[in-house]
Amino acid sequence: MVRVKRLAICLAFVAAAFADQALAQSLPKVRAAYTSIGIQFDPIYIMKDLDLPRKYGLDVEMLFVPVSSRAVQAALAGELQFITSAGVANINANMSGGDFVGLTATLNTFVFKIMANPELKKPEMLKGKKVGISRLGGASDFSIRYALTRWGLVPDRDVAIIQVGGEQEEVLALQNKAVDAVVLSEPFATLVKRSGFTVLADLSQLGVAYSMHGFGARKSFIQANRDVTIRFMKAYLEGIYVFKTNKELALNVLKKFTRLDDLSLVQESYDEMSQRLIRRVPYPDREGIQTIIDQLAKTRPQMKSLNPSDFIDPTILKEIEDSGFVKKLYGN
Repeated sequence: MVRVKRLAICLAFVAAAFADQALAQSLPKVRAAYTSIGIQFDPIYIMKDLDLPRKYGLDVEMLFVPVSSRAVQAALAGELQFITSAGVANINANMSGGDFVGLTATLNTFVFKIMANPELKKPEMLKGKKVGISRLGGASDFSIRYALTRWGLVPDRDVAIIQVGGEQEEVLALQNKAVDAVVLSEPFATLVKRSGFTVLADLSQLGVAYSMHGFGARKSFIQANRDVTIRFMKAYLEGIYVFKTNKELALNVLKKFTRLDDLSLVQESYDEMSQRLIRRVPYPDREGIQTIIDQLAKTRPQMKSLNPSDFIDPTILKEIEDSGFVKKLYGN
């Protein structure tokens, strides 16, 4: 009898394993990419770490693709279905024949800080200096160009803008004096501040509407796979919910993905992100896209006629919110 029971238990485990495998094979497979490392991406890290898409019937492979242009090309080739990008990447891709729309805007303003050598006391002192960014054409590039213009400086003429890689590489470039200032988000801004560098400017204080780090997808994919898109967005909204309501888990996941041991680096920025900057339902913002169009039109006048509504699709989030999904998550 004991042997029979053991055999039955073993067979049950085998059957369960085959059932799980069969379920995994039957789930729609999706590939998504996030394109930077920072606290604003923590809901996505949580989504990946907890495998939240599987809860909503998706088999998702979440990849880190540190170059936005590379992620865009992979999406155009059908290798990625969802990518995070600032609105500027979507607009540039569409000007070259793409069909991207922003489904969310994780942030609706700049979140970067300009971190500089201590001898630089005000933004105007950047004239004749070198500023390090992650990628030309990316969010940090757009942000510093916008800010320099506001400060009466001409990008590339008054201030050299240097592509150095990701934010970790920016930190090293500043510490090694390869550049005079860098454009960083948290927790890296706090990291270099503790090393003796100063906050030359906090771009979030400019009060500029700007669509940043939202998930985007191709219109053609959404039209053909609306149910998959809705399920993916539900998983992302739950990632935001966990981020906002479970600080300990959120910070531990962030520690894992940023590879930073000192969680005190992100305590203050977590509170700001979770309570003020990242919204429960991060609708893509028409005004934020208009900011991008206006800035790009300064060097490409043909962009003045673009309609910001063509670059966003708020209907997915609206359908989810109207269903009561978000209220059920938060219990109110």
